[in-house]
Amino acid sequence: MIYLDAVWLLNFLVDGMILIITQAVTKSYTTMRRIMFAALIASLIVPLTIFFSDSWLVSPLGKFAYSMIIILAAFPYKSIAVYLRNLTSFYFVTFAIGGALFASHFFLRMNVQMSAPGMVTFSTGYGDPISWMFVLIGFPVAWWFTKQRLQRIAILKLKYEEIYDVILEWNGKRAASTGLVDSGNHLSDPLTNKLVFLGDEEVFRSFVTEEEWSELKEVEESYDINRIPDSLQESVHFIPYKGASGERKLMLALQLDKIELVSDEKKKISMHAPLLGLQFGRLTDDDSYHVLLHPEMMQKGKVA
Repeated sequence: MIYLDAVWLLNFLVDGMILIITQAVTKSYTTMRRIMFAALIASLIVPLTIFFSDSWLVSPLGKFAYSMIIILAAFPYKSIAVYLRNLTSFYFVTFAIGGALFASHFFLRMNVQMSAPGMVTFSTGYGDPISWMFVLIGFPVAWWFTKQRLQRIAILKLKYEEIYDVILEWNGKRAASTGLVDSGNHLSDPLTNKLVFLGDEEVFRSFVTEEEWSELKEVEESYDINRIPDSLQESVHFIPYKGASGERKLMLALQLDKIELVSDEKKKISMHAPLLGLQFGRLTDDDSYHVLLHPEMMQKGKVA
């Protein structure tokens, strides 16, 4: 006996998670409302499969056409290239997670059937305890692991040792500069978990006055927060880090409004409210770049 409501709910949750990770991988702009609506459309494959088993929609061609509708519902249409990227990523994520689920099948003895728009799960009644343990624990673990692995791959889209055009914004001011992706920079603020970039004197002089710059130097030497200029009180942070010698230190950082770079594919990658660590002096002798970019910017930033 099949309880359609339980199977439908499970399929709806699974499809929603797959679409969320697809959005995380592709960085396509959408809303949670659209994702949930698309998940609802995807979950309708359950009654279609059960009540219209002979319909062309349950054939491979029908499932492919159905998945095209799901992607149109989940993501705004911008171009055929973006649409195909979202569609292929959707399939890739589905099969990546499906592989993890089938690997667990032999241990949990659950009947899992794959369909192109997502996954349809059937079990007797409402499922035995092991089956629902799989749903509540096994799938989220597989989803999290797949998401983490795919996001690590996305980081590699920013080439190391490559110079990028960078725009930094703070307090209504904009500074155009150049940045280098630093593979060794994994610094983040332990309190807010914000990524920490590094900018040299030329960048900061676009934002602060000569007097404020001198006062920041004094703060860097004394760690006296009372010396922070009044105009910078709300924007300056102390970031703990470990120096090359292993000594623990504090870095002054300015919380920007936004940082943006242009990738090789002419796409703009932006991040709101990042931290820019102060480098008193120049980062390089030839002035080829003035910002050290965090390698996880592609993972956590927004693509336009």
